[in-house]
Amino acid sequence: MGKWFFEKGVPGIETEKNTKLAIKIKNKIFSGKSKYQKIEVLDTHPLGRILVLDGIVQLSQKDEFIYHEMMANLPLFYHLNPKKVLIIGGGDGGVLREALKHPIKNVFLVDIDKKIIEISKKYLPFISQNSFQDKRTKIFIEDGMKFIKKFKNFFDVTIIDLTDPLGPSIPLFSKRFYQDISNAMTKEGVMITQGGTLFAQFFQVQNIFKNLKKVFPFVKLHLAAVPCYGEGEFSFIVASKKINLNKTNSKKIRTSPSTRTLFLALLEIKKRYKKLKLKTKYYSPEIHLASGILPKIYQIK
Repeated sequence: MGKWFFEKGVPGIETEKNTKLAIKIKNKIFSGKSKYQKIEVLDTHPLGRILVLDGIVQLSQKDEFIYHEMMANLPLFYHLNPKKVLIIGGGDGGVLREALKHPIKNVFLVDIDKKIIEISKKYLPFISQNSFQDKRTKIFIEDGMKFIKKFKNFFDVTIIDLTDPLGPSIPLFSKRFYQDISNAMTKEGVMITQGGTLFAQFFQVQNIFKNLKKVFPFVKLHLAAVPCYGEGEFSFIVASKKINLNKTNSKKIRTSPSTRTLFLALLEIKKRYKKLKLKTKYYSPEIHLASGILPKIYQIK
């Protein structure tokens, strides 16, 4: 039958004890421990190489572009003119790669675990695609909670690319941390965080959304199916200090308000997307708008 990898259940979700994600593996590329977590890189039959932290799949070679394109492009297109970007986590370099496709001035990447960056460079180079060597990239091996307190009114976009809220990551999903993020961003700042899968982690998604609402006036949930995460659609939660995530500043046209908002937002994003000549596999202006239209069961107030 060959060797199989069985993903460790994510604590705190309904399916933890009742379901298992199993992936048939070809080879174990790397297995070791850092100061913070167990790190594995496995070569699998269906998904190519996968990165596993503490028994939980973080990304796969076959579908990583879905997650990374959404995490980077949603906030970068919501902001009207992003120049300074902060990534907290993201040591694999995927979000960094996508952010650098934009005409930004600097990207600060802050990851507490230096070994993640080293392992990703060595065994998963197709993820970062030399983005760590880009002259606009500034890398900091620090605790994100401490790092963010050093800045006021500085970043245009903040991308929180973390593991599930377990262990050291728990404080980085708190209202206190989101307030520090808000303080560190400019008045038109936009941030995004991963929320987990809706089907299995909806309680977690709700908590993150509600904590963000206590700090930011505008919060919006987007969805995308990322196969390696297994438990249905994955959530991306965007928050803004000033930019209304459901409206646009473009000129009005004669149609209903709701149609006008979506139509003009699409035109605006299409114009910028075309001008930048972005090469994306999943993200598009149409996906940007469509991914924010939610089924009734997942609408959070």
